Amino acid sequence: MTPATVEIVRRVWELVARRRDFDAAAELVHDDAEFDWSNSRAPYGGLYRGHAELRAMWQLWLDAWEQWDTEIREATEVDADTVLIATTVKARGKGSGVPVEARGASVWTVRDGKISRAKLFQSESEALAAVGLGAQPPHRRPVEGRARDDA
Repeated sequence: MTPATVEIVRRVWELVARRRDFDAAAELVHDDAEFDWSNSRAPYGGLYRGHAELRAMWQLWLDAWEQWDTEIREATEVDADTVLIATTVKARGKGSGVPVEARGASVWTVRDGKISRAKLFQSESEALAAVGLGAQPPHRRPVEGRARDDA
């Protein structure tokens, strides 16, 4: 995994979660990218392909959360094109005011300097198993980055 690959994933994560700059994030995502959030327990769970569907997912996310605070706890090297990130989310539902705190993970694939696929998992162990690493990743790399939005 090159630092550039990690940086691409971190940058997209920051642009979406902190800045809500979906246009800038889309520039780092392939036109035919697939985001598989079907494991999500959130209102925006599903499978999204391409920029139009991805933007629709992002709008569902905006509609669902009044407050969103997310942190990338660490990144795991899977291979030269794949990054597994472990995350913590603290949020408050829009309208309901219901607080949510969750840990999860997602696996991101980078092709030609852009995100081509991302898949959400409810736990880091599920994500590790999905990429064939069992419970112990071969290399962990701390990733600084906390995205907070109290909009």
